[in-house]
Amino acid sequence: MPRLTESYDVHVLWAPTGDEEKDKMHARTLNEFCENTPLLGEDDSLGAIIEFCRKWQPEGILGFSELVVSETHAAALELGLPANSRASLPALRSKEEQRLALAQAGAPGPRFSAVSSLAELVSAVAEVGMPAVLKPSVGVSSMATYRITPEVDLAELWENATGRYKADPRGDGSAHFVLEEMLIGEQWHDDPRLAHYVSVESLVQNGSIIHLVVTDKFPLSQPFRENGNLMPSTLPERRISAILECATQAISAIGITNSMVHTEVMLTASGPRIIEVNSRLGGAVIEMLHLCFDYDIVTAMAAVATGREIAPLGPPLRSSGQYIPQAPARDVTLSKVPTVDELMALEEVVEAEVFCRVGDSPDWQRGTSAGRLARVIAASESVDRLLALADIVRSDEVFSYLP
Repeated sequence: MPRLTESYDVHVLWAPTGDEEKDKMHARTLNEFCENTPLLGEDDSLGAIIEFCRKWQPEGILGFSELVVSETHAAALELGLPANSRASLPALRSKEEQRLALAQAGAPGPRFSAVSSLAELVSAVAEVGMPAVLKPSVGVSSMATYRITPEVDLAELWENATGRYKADPRGDGSAHFVLEEMLIGEQWHDDPRLAHYVSVESLVQNGSIIHLVVTDKFPLSQPFRENGNLMPSTLPERRISAILECATQAISAIGITNSMVHTEVMLTASGPRIIEVNSRLGGAVIEMLHLCFDYDIVTAMAAVATGREIAPLGPPLRSSGQYIPQAPARDVTLSKVPTVDELMALEEVVEAEVFCRVGDSPDWQRGTSAGRLARVIAASESVDRLLALADIVRSDEVFSYLP
């Protein structure tokens, strides 16, 4: 908000949570910077945005969350403001539509099949093969995502997946899933503490793609929960070039024309393969681009949304890491939790949040955001120090559990 309001008049439309105290705190925070209205979250958020904008007449509409990306661009299109192409909108939220668009364009990705019933799941497994991954067509943060191997009981898995998804307010309440071939990663990095996949952060303006940076990832916690990332990538230039070419194919296939893009890419023996494409920022990208390059991505996104010139990215000044340690993939009770001050006292740390307390039992089955224990941002000229910090944050010296 401080960066946006330096250059623009801003009005924030937001969705109340139903928690009166939390909503009051949210409104107070926004009031420090700009006018705001708790307008979203009902049945017709798109209509509410359009109605508000016809009165307020903005230069652009900017959304940061995957949960509002479709409405953001649909409203901008209706009002004649910079936005993604109309043809791209279904694929921005639906993994099924995205897979279809990628396949039609010949972009490298996994085999897949749409699934809406147990019978379709059984047929899809026969068609796609195993190992495979079942995920909601519309979902975030690895919610209701399951690995399928020969020993899995498909009937039990389908009941668990649909029940958990329908009960989660982040979903759309349906039973529409996608079964995907599990992409098998290969170690492209010299350090085994880095994972077999990366992300690409890009800006697209009027169809012109500007790749900003490739970001390394820490290995996932089961099931498919993220532990953080390292920017910029430590991979050699020839590997980076292949990844960027793959990301360009994916962005073009979806039809993204005016947006920030976060593309996840699996590193395999056959080359880079598309995991997914998101018309939004990746986690902690705002802070990490600022720390690594002294780059203001928020202002750059606002420039895309309003049709203004985008500032160029300079050379890297240092490296940055985001750490989101996950609870174990089992039912536990936290017996030791650090304070924010204790995390801030660790070398290289510049920002920290703690999401749990002693006695809590994290709901790890709900995905990355529900299973995370803390969020730490660090910066250093030494990649080795940032990798060592990942070991520290995940260790029993920081978080411990019963039993």
